[in-house]
Amino acid sequence: MLFLAVIPAAMYVPTILHAATGDRSSSDFLSFWQAGGQVLHARSPYPIVDGLPAVADRFTFEPFVYPAPAAVGMVPFAVLPFAVAATLFLALSCGAIVAALRMLDVRDWRCYGAVFASVPVLAGTSLGAFSPLLLLGAAAAWRYRDRVSRVAPIVAALVVTKLFLWPVWLWLVFTRRYAAAALSAALGLVATIGAWALFGFAGLRDYPRLLARMTELVGTQSYSPFALLRTEGFGGSAAQRLVFAIGIVLIAWAAWALRVGRTDERAFVAALGLALVLTPILWPHYLVLLYLPIALLRKKFSGLWLVPLLFWFDGNGWSDGDAARIVPALCLMAVPFVLALRRAE
Repeated sequence: MLFLAVIPAAMYVPTILHAATGDRSSSDFLSFWQAGGQVLHARSPYPIVDGLPAVADRFTFEPFVYPAPAAVGMVPFAVLPFAVAATLFLALSCGAIVAALRMLDVRDWRCYGAVFASVPVLAGTSLGAFSPLLLLGAAAAWRYRDRVSRVAPIVAALVVTKLFLWPVWLWLVFTRRYAAAALSAALGLVATIGAWALFGFAGLRDYPRLLARMTELVGTQSYSPFALLRTEGFGGSAAQRLVFAIGIVLIAWAAWALRVGRTDERAFVAALGLALVLTPILWPHYLVLLYLPIALLRKKFSGLWLVPLLFWFDGNGWSDGDAARIVPALCLMAVPFVLALRRAE
């Protein structure tokens, strides 16, 4: 088991150097840092939709497309030099992974080694993506699920940071946490309006078009069911409609199947799984969320903790619209969710 300590530590040396030296190549955090700077000067952080390129380059195409509250959240980092901000964000991301696992009552050091050696976590931390923070938010939502004053703002923060996590709000409704759901929706709306107001609501009208354009540019390069349908010849609108229809079927199935037994836990796992199925853009670092159902299933180290390591058989980051790469990734993604949903009552 020594490799679970030595290999992850060695893997993060280039990541630390990349951040500490201020290297701006292949960095999602660069767009976050720049967005915070734009908000700091009361300017829109969003690109002009008609000015986006016809084809996305995986190494240089990094426009900011997150909701306005996410841009506002980057303002504290924008006042720092890029190298300092990137290093701080890397430390915050790694700390978020550790904190999330501890919130889920995982104490076995081997589990931590396996997590940090995986593609989803390494990709999320090295790119400076929000995904490690999303895992922490999801873990906190589960931990404080019965405290309205905590779970409501946590779920609101998750959804206004990454819109694809909206099924987590649906989990509040499904489990009859109506007060938390109402407060979460209100907080999310206030945060969104307030954040956009800071730069005069610039980009708000074109935001849906921006998201649609991003889906066209990079959706087919990801590992989502939407990308798979596109590789099979479906048009963009048809693929989105079919994925949406699949989502409706899954929601209906979940409402029926989760009527009895460990409804709360299974409903939460189902909500996270639904979020990953429905998003038209699914990058490997999104799959850091796999560790929530894994942690709910196994508090101690087992073979299940090694499942995400199998993503190294690809490890490219972009699917390039290849079904032979998308299908195995989706099947692998399904394993922890299926096991968690089928856990004995």
